[in-house]
Amino acid sequence: MSTPEYEVLSAWLDDKITAKAPGNGPTQIVIFETTDSDDDRLLRDDSGQRIPWEKEAESLRKKNSLLQQSTLDTYRKMNGQPALLRSSLHPTVAYQIVNRAQLAPIFCYHCGSWPAYYKRFPGSQGLLTFSRVGFNTDGTQAFFYYSNMCDGLCGTGKYVIMGKYDGRWAIQQEIEMWVS
Repeated sequence: MSTPEYEVLSAWLDDKITAKAPGNGPTQIVIFETTDSDDDRLLRDDSGQRIPWEKEAESLRKKNSLLQQSTLDTYRKMNGQPALLRSSLHPTVAYQIVNRAQLAPIFCYHCGSWPAYYKRFPGSQGLLTFSRVGFNTDGTQAFFYYSNMCDGLCGTGKYVIMGKYDGRWAIQQEIEMWVS
């Protein structure tokens, strides 16, 4: 992942996760080390068939007319394959990047699942997964996907549109794709 991608994700983490009720938010953020690829999250229609990216992109542009086609094109290109996250984020709250081997003993059959997870990662928001970040041609708009899984019926997946204003990234809109 590139430095600009880490800047966008760090700004989002501070705006979305750590800014929640100071003192009442998470004390650490837990992030899965591998990004989602497009194949992981393509939507399905009522008959279970995958919805083509072009239709999903058209739907996203209808939900936010400021979402630029160049941003979506770069996003699609960047997310053809998963990538590894390095410890290059800089949110104001501590974070850990975890891998499948660390999670396997927690989420294996008969292992305890979420109570065991929160014992291992106390004060966390759950398990966060990101896609790669796509940018428009002048680098002032960013677009990515995240999901956050947590205990019980707690989880969400959203696309995020961010804009760069006076050198700082800010959330323009989040588009909810699923909620549990």
